[in-house]
Amino acid sequence: MFISSSKGSNGFILNLFVRFYVLYEVMLRISLFLCWILSASVLYIPPVYPVFGVKVSIGANSQITSFVCYLNNGRVLSKKRVVDRDTFVKIVSGYWPSVYNPKRIDFFKENNIDCALILDSITLKPVVGCVPMDSLWKIRFSTYPFKHNPELGWSNKYHKPSPGQEQYLFNRYGVRNVDAEYFLDTSFWMLMNDVTDTDWILNYSAIN
Repeated sequence: MFISSSKGSNGFILNLFVRFYVLYEVMLRISLFLCWILSASVLYIPPVYPVFGVKVSIGANSQITSFVCYLNNGRVLSKKRVVDRDTFVKIVSGYWPSVYNPKRIDFFKENNIDCALILDSITLKPVVGCVPMDSLWKIRFSTYPFKHNPELGWSNKYHKPSPGQEQYLFNRYGVRNVDAEYFLDTSFWMLMNDVTDTDWILNYSAIN
């Protein structure tokens, strides 16, 4: 009688253990599945980086160049802001903190561009010193479009690049229409370097 009762008790305990083990396995698998679902549902947020550019076209306030800032999330350009030359330099150089340059990186220095804010010895205020920007108008005009500047441009037509020069600008920078499009991102930095390169200037000027 005692032996029979002991065997029944052992069987009950074993059966209970098996049930708990099966339940544990099921719960573990459900937990792993839920973890996988949660991890798969988390959206990957790509890094956002700034994009800077310039358009060489007479626009508001009779300015020959207009500058633009964007944010690029890897899919689209957003937060477009068109600014004047001084504001642009202050943003890109990191002189001003902004959404486009929160870490205040000097992107001109990173791209080996001679462009910075210089302290005026008379007014003691920062002023823009940027050799490449002073020459950007020359890719579009053969003569300066306003008075008081006797310098000649590099365009082979009076108010716009020649057909050959337009094709070159498209091939090298991806800009087909200088009136409507910006030199953006890597094309912008390439152009800023090119307009201070003597060989590039001679070659561009020779294109008909």
